[in-house]
Amino acid sequence: MAKSASQSLKRYQREKRILIISFLAIPIALLLLFTAYPLGSMLVYSFTDWNGLSSPDNFVGFSNYIKVFTSDQYSSVFRTALYYLIAGAIQQILALFLATILSKKLRGAAFFKGSIFFPFIMNGVAVTLIFQMFFEVNGGLDGILTLISQQDWIRKWIADRNIVNISLAFIYLWKNLGYSFIIYLGSMQSVPKELYEAAEIDGANAWQQFKAITMPNIKMMVGLLVTFAIVNSVAVFDIPYILTKGQNGTNTFTTTLIDIAFKHNLYGEACAMAIALLLIVAFTLMLKNLIFKEDD
Repeated sequence: MAKSASQSLKRYQREKRILIISFLAIPIALLLLFTAYPLGSMLVYSFTDWNGLSSPDNFVGFSNYIKVFTSDQYSSVFRTALYYLIAGAIQQILALFLATILSKKLRGAAFFKGSIFFPFIMNGVAVTLIFQMFFEVNGGLDGILTLISQQDWIRKWIADRNIVNISLAFIYLWKNLGYSFIIYLGSMQSVPKELYEAAEIDGANAWQQFKAITMPNIKMMVGLLVTFAIVNSVAVFDIPYILTKGQNGTNTFTTTLIDIAFKHNLYGEACAMAIALLLIVAFTLMLKNLIFKEDD
């Protein structure tokens, strides 16, 4: 009887393992087919001068990577990323500030929350085209400056190489502010209210409450959003591509990658750029894990 029960248990465990493996087989196969294989192929191609047509068997070593990190063409890309990085930093500070204020019970808070978040859910192409009309000559911004008698401030906001990246970074900031805001707001609202009530009883002011209660409880989310801001500053695509096609000093990492691959047929070099972007993301995540550590 005991032997029969033991055999039944073993059979059940074996069938359970087979069932689990069967359910995992398809997703693992899809993961290998559409993620691991393309990534491995891209890594191999990055060491070649493949043009997308011929056989990728002419290895050039690390020359593609050296060009990505040393040539003037790509150094301008990283300079452009600084504008979006600064915009991302302002975005995090502003979102944190607004979330702190609107996490309190204020009259009309729901309206302001919706107004801040609404741009993020708008279509990116539509937002960019709206700002194209806003920034064009005799457009919305020029009209506002004329209305307040500040015609001296009028510039060619998208055509002037000295300020075009500032204009595009402003669009990026306005479009994505709502995302950081809603994440910070949700994190703050998950902090127990009793902590704030106790702090008020002890005489802590708003800044002391933020520093001692709010920030320690949301610091992991701050680290995550800062990481996103750094990565996105390099990978911005839609805004510069739609407004300027990456011209006039507005080329970003991704717009340059598209041009290198599909206009110049330098697929090996484009693959090296993609791997370099992946390394930047990995390095940023490692840095985030070192700086923003969870409390034991």
